[in-house]
Formats: sequence, C-alpha cells, structure tokens
Amino acid sequence: MESNDTAPLPTITMETYGDISVEDALAIRQEVLSCYQALRSQPLPEAITLGLFDTFAQWRTYAARCREEAGVITAGEEGFLATHDAWEGIPRLSVCLERLQGQAWLLQQGALHQVVAHSILHGRPDYYRFQVPKALLEATEAMGLTHDVLLQVLYFVSIAVKGREAANLLVEHGFIQDQIALAFYQLEKHEDDVQLWKMARWEPRARVLYLAAQLKPLLYMGPLLPFASALESAGRIMLTHLPEEDVERLEGMVTDFTAHCTGDTHRDVTLGLIMLLNRL
Repeated sequence: MESNDTAPLPTITMETYGDISVEDALAIRQEVLSCYQALRSQPLPEAITLGLFDTFAQWRTYAARCREEAGVITAGEEGFLATHDAWEGIPRLSVCLERLQGQAWLLQQGALHQVVAHSILHGRPDYYRFQVPKALLEATEAMGLTHDVLLQVLYFVSIAVKGREAANLLVEHGFIQDQIALAFYQLEKHEDDVQLWKMARWEPRARVLYLAAQLKPLLYMGPLLPFASALESAGRIMLTHLPEEDVERLEGMVTDFTAHCTGDTHRDVTLGLIMLLNRL
C-alpha cells in the first residue's frame, strides 16, 4: 500500500522528566515523526504524548502513579526500553533514556518504531481493557489461580498479541533490520531469568506467570523469521533452562496461535489466553 503523503502527522506533546538535553529530545522526536511519516498509509492518531525519562527510577515512579490513577493493577515497564499506553484516551509513548541510550542505534530505532506502531494499532483505552471469559474464570479456580494472578497472565498474553500485531505492521512497511535487532534483544536470556525460574517452577501460580511472560518475545519474532532464521535458534536458547515439556508447550501454543489468530485484537487475546491455560 502506498503512503498518503498528504495525511497530517500527529501533534506531539513533549514531556521531559529529569535531566534531558534538548539535543536528545529533538533526536527522539524526529525519529518518531519519521516513523509516522513512513506509516502514513495507516490511520494515524491525531495527537500523542511523548514522555522522556532520564532514569529508570524516574520512569518507574511516574508509571506507578499513572497506574494507580487509572486503576491499572498490572505492571508494565520492567525490561522495556520504551512503552506505549492509552489509558487516558491519547496515545502515550514513554522512553527511558538511561536504558535506550545504552543500546546500539539500530536497536534504539527498533524500540521507538515499535511504540509508534502500537500508537497506531492500539491507541485507544479499549486496547488496554480485556475480559476473562466467565467459563475460564471458573476453570482456573480448579488450577489454584487467584483472580489477581489470572489478570497478570491476561496482561502477559495481551502484550504478546499486541506485540505481534505491531511487528507485523512494521515488517509490512519495510522496518526489518531494526525489528530484527529488537527481536534478538527481547530474546536475550539473563541469569536473573534462570534464578527466577528456579524459584517459580515449584509454585503453580508463579510457574504459570513465568511461562506466560515468555510469550511476548516468542510471538514477536514470528513475522521476522523469514528475514532472520537465526531468531528461531535464539528463541530455543532463551528457553534452555526450562524443562523440555514446557518448551514444547510454549512452542506448540505459539504455532497454534499463529495458525488461528484472526487479526481482531480482543478476540485473539482471548484465544491466546485459552490456548495458554489449556496447555499449562
């Protein structure tokens, strides 16, 4: 699809928290605008807020306050270079410079382009409100999952599904190498992950949460596999500390979801949740 060069770009309201240089703010703003320019074939948001945070501590404090005000109970910024939300009705891109600027420029671009894609696809509050089917609520009680745990699992599934949608949009518009860099970054395994699994694997609720959190990088790499087959090996390496049966469950769920997803975000989140819980 060709770009509509006459479509207006979003109005960007900049917010800075901490010690942010003018040069850094302008560079990020320009990268965001350039991505919107390239995605003009899509309906763009009329306005966005671009929040820049000098440190992760500053970002975490702000995000916690916003979640409390919006009544959101699930955490979101851990492990990310940038995030997107639309809790207040206007898409908001939040960028942590302490994290972002420690990465190669290609990866920085990948993270910024990802949240731009989210603002286009998921720029309304209803993309952050998902319901657990009543039948599933009743079934999970038998698994020993509390309502709060189930909501956190739902959150992990929703960000995985929306992440795959964002990757698809970017790949369709030629954002390949930066998204490959982001996919590899998301698939990196850290020693903390291994230690967390050692603690979680024997507690049913913690185990389900841990495995659900692995879906985001696994689903994100899917649209990029035709351009970087090494991502598949990276996905396996990320999971090498898990028992083989759990690896097979996750990989089977990703394969089945990819085959049956519809493109309707809410329907696909429900589908992903059902598939995950049925396998675990």
